[in-house]
Amino acid sequence: MIHQFELPIIEMLQNAADSLGPFWSFISFLGDETFYMLFMPLVYWCVDALAGFRIGVVLLLNSFCNGFLKMLFRSPRPYWISDNITPGALHGSFGLPSGHAQGSIAVWGWTAVEVKKRWVTLVLALLVFLIGFSRLVLGVHFITDVLVGWLLGALLIWIFARHLRQFRQNLLQMSLKTKLFWAFLTTVLMILLPVLVKILYSSWQIPADWLARAGEIDPLSLKGALTNAGLWFGMTAGFSVLLHKKGILRAKQGDWQKLVRYLLGILGVFVLYAGLGRVFPRDLGILSLFLRFLRYALVGLWVSWWSPVLFQKLGIGVIDPSLPDPSAEPGGL
Repeated sequence: MIHQFELPIIEMLQNAADSLGPFWSFISFLGDETFYMLFMPLVYWCVDALAGFRIGVVLLLNSFCNGFLKMLFRSPRPYWISDNITPGALHGSFGLPSGHAQGSIAVWGWTAVEVKKRWVTLVLALLVFLIGFSRLVLGVHFITDVLVGWLLGALLIWIFARHLRQFRQNLLQMSLKTKLFWAFLTTVLMILLPVLVKILYSSWQIPADWLARAGEIDPLSLKGALTNAGLWFGMTAGFSVLLHKKGILRAKQGDWQKLVRYLLGILGVFVLYAGLGRVFPRDLGILSLFLRFLRYALVGLWVSWWSPVLFQKLGIGVIDPSLPDPSAEPGGL
């Protein structure tokens, strides 16, 4: 088994970089979905709304693919199978492919595509490498997990870039009802596919030695899929409604207004995420799963639709009614 050959390498890396633990944890955070959820709204509200939306699409598509493949492969993490590996973080999901590696090359790679500046591309490429390397040092991924994650993230960028122009033209030509239909249909698929995998592996049991080292884990949980699906539906549906009824937020408008928009917007995200998280029950089975989906859908609606409308009403933002040129290319962030 290839994992047995990789374990000594990971152990060696941990021993060599033991004193830099906090640094690698910070680098790893720059590839965490929590950080991306702070970064994407920043671009959407304060830099370029269309670029922010595209980054959000890449982020959530990547997150769905990663979570789905993890459930399919059911591969352990290093510290689940070896007493010699000390985890720098605890995770309840499977290891292959690495979500941090896949997400970093998808999100930061696409950001480099948007910016189109050589020095930015080089810096972000270094960041992608360091994020992947940090997952090895922290003992939460195998080398193969990281390599496969990088490959899948790069493939996603290539597919998205190849079809972006056609996607944009189709989006602008669709009616609002059609946009909302596709938002709903893709959301259903994001939930249905993981559910089918969970049913397929319903008789599978977590090996006892994994549980002994990893603690209480539920790698076939649907919580991640519902989180991702809720954000996807809220973001895509909200963006479609805003585009149809009012237009696009002029993210570059203002100076101090950008800071106010971001702080107010993130406050709204926190209220919906943490506030509803405390109110909604978590132990009612299917009902709790639905409420989880609803909570994240509301967060997506806030980011893409409700917050720009509020910004305009408060005089700290402008929504441009003119539609973007479908022939325009990413760039200029």
